[in-house]
Amino acid sequence: LILHLDGIEKGLVIQRADGTSLYTTRDLAYHRWKSERCDRMIDVLGKDHELVSQQLRKALLLLGVKAPEFVIFEFVSLPSGSLSTRAGRYISADELMEKIEARAYEEVEKRRRDLSEDKKREIARMVGIGALRYDMVKVSPEKHIVFNLEDALDIEKKGAPFIQYAHARAASILRMATDRGFKIDSADANVALLRDKSEVELIKKLAMFEYVMESAASELKLHKVARYARELAEVFNIFYKNCPVLNAEEELREARLVLVDCTKQVLCEVLSVLGIEAPEEM
Repeated sequence: LILHLDGIEKGLVIQRADGTSLYTTRDLAYHRWKSERCDRMIDVLGKDHELVSQQLRKALLLLGVKAPEFVIFEFVSLPSGSLSTRAGRYISADELMEKIEARAYEEVEKRRRDLSEDKKREIARMVGIGALRYDMVKVSPEKHIVFNLEDALDIEKKGAPFIQYAHARAASILRMATDRGFKIDSADANVALLRDKSEVELIKKLAMFEYVMESAASELKLHKVARYARELAEVFNIFYKNCPVLNAEEELREARLVLVDCTKQVLCEVLSVLGIEAPEEM
């Protein structure tokens, strides 16, 4: 049984000659069931399923069922060339994660010999998996991705490690403030003192968080969240460079500590949206 759909050259096979169903048949039934139980239905597929998504949408509309929204991700390749299971050029996701975590561990081992082995492994896992996740969503889904392991882990490339480091830096400032007995209280801090250009720019960037989240969700553009995370880390680093926190005069220090605390919270939230952990130290 084949369903011919307007505008699609290839027919959609609904049932085999022996009466058995296909994956697409079950997919139609599943989407009909799902559409009755949700306000918004989103399918995330690879480029090789683009035809299936078109067939599915038209078939569901013929059945009077609400069709899902589709996010189609382009193919991913390595610097050595495109991946192809048929040609034997591929790497499994598990293997890639193992490689990038091992490479991240090498960097942590080199930079933080003071940490315990368990802590180094924990940070390497956070940074490695974070780097992989970030590089997969930092560009719009319709763009082809070339994943370079070294670039993904390079903090100068401003990927996930760069953003995670900004979070760890904020956490470090707050820990040192607590150790020195400094107060961190947004209710009492005189934030009107935050008038330096770097402070104002950071406050403006923090204020964009809700808008960016709503925009990315409504348009199904996750790369907007990734870009915002990077920009926030950049602005925070400029603030850190230009505005002393712990050594500032008491009233100004309290205001800047509140700003650092707000930045740490937003960085943690935006990383969480991307499925990336926010380390307290790196």
